[in-house]
Amino acid sequence: MTDNTLSSRQKQALQTREKIYESAEELFIENDFESVTVDQIVKKAGVAKGSFYVHFASKDEVIVLLINDYVEKVDTDYKSFLDSLAEDMPADEKFLALVEKIAEVLTENIGKENMRLLYRVQLEKKLNVSSVISYDRDLYKMFLQVIEEDFESLAPHSSLSAENVARQFVTVYRGLVFDWCVRTRELDLKTEALDLYEMLLKGLNE
Repeated sequence: MTDNTLSSRQKQALQTREKIYESAEELFIENDFESVTVDQIVKKAGVAKGSFYVHFASKDEVIVLLINDYVEKVDTDYKSFLDSLAEDMPADEKFLALVEKIAEVLTENIGKENMRLLYRVQLEKKLNVSSVISYDRDLYKMFLQVIEEDFESLAPHSSLSAENVARQFVTVYRGLVFDWCVRTRELDLKTEALDLYEMLLKGLNE
């Protein structure tokens, strides 16, 4: 159904939903998930509280939707970056370029505090944010894509499959980001990621 075929009531409902969504997003950025209330969201959106529950079952539903949408957005950006690289770029260089790009997005766009909050949400298991860690996530598929492109040159002597290597590499990145989040001293995520994956790629090649 396109905007042209929507009734004025349906258009108004979509606008109200969008107002609620955008207001919740702004509040969650400024505060943590737990401290934000439905009352605050509807006040910021300028809508009645009943309107919130017409569009969303709970605050948690909005949080999950926001996280899933953001994961989809950043993964689309990663895919665009990967597609922009030269086709004849060696697989190891392409992989390191992707690793570097992810570190830049995490440090410059998402930020440590938001990543800490996301880890906390996952650990508490109060919300279903499986899209972040699922092996069906597009980011994992990109890791696998680069590794599969020239697996023989990346891991000529390995008994592991490309899929197994990709999963291990994703797990390593998650661990590195967690370490970045919990350290009291500042850690240069980009430098650490590049050093670590250069070592891992070298180890695969031996």
